Amino acid sequence: MEYDSIVVVGALSLNPFLVFMCSKCRNFTNAPAGQKRRRCSYCGTIIDISKAASALFDTPEKASDAVKEFNASRGGDEFDKAVERSRDRVRAFLPKERVSIEDISSKEDQSRPPGKRKRLMDLLQKEAKKTHCSLDRIEELCPDYELEWKWVEGQLESLSNNGTLIFPRPWSVQLVASEDMTKSKDTSSKDVTVEILALLQGQGKVLKVVDIIKRFSSQGISEESVETSLEKLMQKGEIFEPKSGYISQA
Repeated sequence: MEYDSIVVVGALSLNPFLVFMCSKCRNFTNAPAGQKRRRCSYCGTIIDISKAASALFDTPEKASDAVKEFNASRGGDEFDKAVERSRDRVRAFLPKERVSIEDISSKEDQSRPPGKRKRLMDLLQKEAKKTHCSLDRIEELCPDYELEWKWVEGQLESLSNNGTLIFPRPWSVQLVASEDMTKSKDTSSKDVTVEILALLQGQGKVLKVVDIIKRFSSQGISEESVETSLEKLMQKGEIFEPKSGYISQA
């Protein structure tokens, strides 16, 4: 069953917490009210809280107790009924999406390094190097760095796995090492624009970007090199994205 509502349990305080279910592993967890995303404690998936079935508790302690209860009963009818009873009561806690003319115009004036990977690391160096940064803030800044959140989400999990960043809290990240320090010694930087074009010509002209990265990674070529080469080809008009995550020869 899908939900888009929040349940109020008890009187609201200055520090209410949401309890909600991960859509991937179906386990319950919690986060401060108003937080849009957090990492699942069980499977590591980054959860979009605004789209999850949620109950609102007035203290972290009560939320923690509810997590244990709902995980033991797998939610149960009581959780379903509570969601239905208060569907419209606390929408003020849901984060609002806002885009202003100033936001759009300012993006055109900013110079970003080529390659999605470099732009992501630039964002993390600025926002999450000296202190932890919330996932909501990272998502909010994605358009400024010409990044898609879905792609960034996967990259954050990968960077966490290789030790480049940590989740000091399930809803925030912090950079703890430069990517150069965690890169495999077996990978190298190389311009593979010619190779990518040859690959497209021999594979029906449409390929998944992730498959291209895996192919060159097996040859010792870094993901950053592939991303940079793809950017060069797009800027020259030799390739394009027929849909997100795929490239084709122009």
